[in-house]
Amino acid sequence: MFKILLVHNYLRPPSGENVVYESEKRLLLEKGHKIITYERNNKEITSYSFINKSTLPLKVVWARDSYKKIANLIKKHKPSLVHFHNTFPLISPTAYRVCYKYHIPIVQTLHNYRMICPGALLFRNGKICEDCITGSLWNAVKHKCYHDSCLQTSIVASMIYIHRLLKTWDMITVYIALNEFCKSIFIKAGLKKDRIFIKPNFIPNNYIPSFTHNNFAIFIGRLSREKGLYTLLNAWRSIKNLSLKIIGEGPMKEELKKWRLTNVEIMGYLPKTQTLKLLKQAYFLVLPAECYETFSLVVHEAFACGKPVIASRLGILSKVIKDKVTGLLFEPGNVNDLVEKIKWMINHKAEAIEMGKRARVEFEDKYIADKNYELLMDIYQKAIEINKKEHGF
Repeated sequence: MFKILLVHNYLRPPSGENVVYESEKRLLLEKGHKIITYERNNKEITSYSFINKSTLPLKVVWARDSYKKIANLIKKHKPSLVHFHNTFPLISPTAYRVCYKYHIPIVQTLHNYRMICPGALLFRNGKICEDCITGSLWNAVKHKCYHDSCLQTSIVASMIYIHRLLKTWDMITVYIALNEFCKSIFIKAGLKKDRIFIKPNFIPNNYIPSFTHNNFAIFIGRLSREKGLYTLLNAWRSIKNLSLKIIGEGPMKEELKKWRLTNVEIMGYLPKTQTLKLLKQAYFLVLPAECYETFSLVVHEAFACGKPVIASRLGILSKVIKDKVTGLLFEPGNVNDLVEKIKWMINHKAEAIEMGKRARVEFEDKYIADKNYELLMDIYQKAIEINKKEHGF
């Protein structure tokens, strides 16, 4: 059994990263590992004084408080390894440096593209953007890629640039990419191929599938432009005999309500249990993303519930969803193509149910906890072995 220090900065609003972190922590505890945690939460920022808020840009680049606290945890508990999930914005990449200083193996799960893209999505002005992979990070500043702000983007770009210069990313023993597509993006950005190992996220195997449905489709996710919501609502103008429920929070929520489509319900954030109940009742999940997803936990939740998925033929989505087997794929941003796929699903109920059954088989074959745990243990062992060679002991 390992003694593991888990490090995570909780995001706000609730995110897939938070769910994955909690699920993995729970799994490790169930398997008998000793778990120590260092956790921060973006909610802390709301209670900051004016002075503390004014120093937040420095913390993003170099968080001294997190450095000291993690150093104390390492000295007190002497962990076998440290597994990072998210360090932005309150923990910062300096946390890797203290682990490296004490010769502790470092594992980093690549939940998003923040390490190579200030906006974390490789998405700009409605299109995929890889400018900061092949060119200067200041492209992001020019285009205000983080929160539509030159100032805020420059802070994140500085974090990436400074730690690239200091070779902080090279101190990470191993990276966990969620699939081959994500791995290829990070290799293109300069990470070492032999330090990146693939392990998808997992879903707890307590989902009971449902192969019946009510007369609605469902979208679950962040309500923001990169999720393809303009495409989705424009498509639904042409759908008359199936309603759509949209679940999630984000900057587009109020704008979406102004569309006032009679067969579309903007439900906002719902508790997990309620969301899953609706997913099980849905005809299918629709995911019209126009950015590179790293994993898309909701697709695997749909598979676990026995639901087919209609999604963009883009990045990992085109690999996870097998066209005409576990769902249907359409050209990103193409409203007419999406309408065609929705109408096909409506008119082929028996085939849609079979797709859902095959999706459930796919889930059981690839995304249950026990198989995922085996992959994680193998990666941990590799991290320890690489660390020994690197530090000469």
